[in-house]
Amino acid sequence: MKKKVIFTTLVSFLLLLLVVLAGLNAIYTVTSVRANFNTFSSEGEEEARKLQKELDSFVDKSSVFLDMGDVQSVIDEFPCFRLDQAQKRYPDKLELKITERKEAFTYLLDNGKYAVLDEEGEYLYEKSTNDNRISGENIALIGDFKFNGGEKGEYFEDLIRIYTVLRQVLTEVRANVISFELELNGATTTTDIDFIKIQMREGAVLKIENPHVKAAEKARLAIECYAGVGAYEGKGLTDVQRVKEEIMVFERNGELFLSPQL
Repeated sequence: MKKKVIFTTLVSFLLLLLVVLAGLNAIYTVTSVRANFNTFSSEGEEEARKLQKELDSFVDKSSVFLDMGDVQSVIDEFPCFRLDQAQKRYPDKLELKITERKEAFTYLLDNGKYAVLDEEGEYLYEKSTNDNRISGENIALIGDFKFNGGEKGEYFEDLIRIYTVLRQVLTEVRANVISFELELNGATTTTDIDFIKIQMREGAVLKIENPHVKAAEKARLAIECYAGVGAYEGKGLTDVQRVKEEIMVFERNGELFLSPQL
């Protein structure tokens, strides 16, 4: 008799627990996925609508047991987007902040297509043209900045440092720069010296000698001279020089110099 009472009590407890869990599940169930998209192109807007439909598949899922890794996996299927913030708003909402990753660079593949990278140098996808999805063209990478399979070459981080400085000074780099070229062993000296060459759209070329050393500082000196800002406020390149000048920035004994000296 005593065992029967214990069994009945246990069953009653389990039933009560199931009722409580069912009630909590009804309350803690996702009813909406609010994705705040920051897009820059018409293609981005279209893909944002498609991504929102995929994210809506999390509606009716438990907000408590929802794995945010699953949400990230859905977003990863759209390489043009980056998840900046994700937050569960209990009991029933999921809020996301998603930004379109801007195309910035391309390099030509063996199959004739272009590998597209964003402003941080992260691989996005392949395209058949060099057209940028916002406007104009992407900046061409010439030379061994990246190896086969997307592996980053030894000067790739220096490239991104240089690009970051150009973006700070010029705001829109693509409007001013056509290409970055890695010139290996390019100097006629007793030692081998490498350069990163920046081909400006107006015609001038900026050469960063030995980019492993003070790449950002050298880039700032070069681009401020080109644009006539900062250290070169009011004394930058003339209109004629912007068309044909080649400027090299180099370091000697800890100091930076321009050649020719302007």
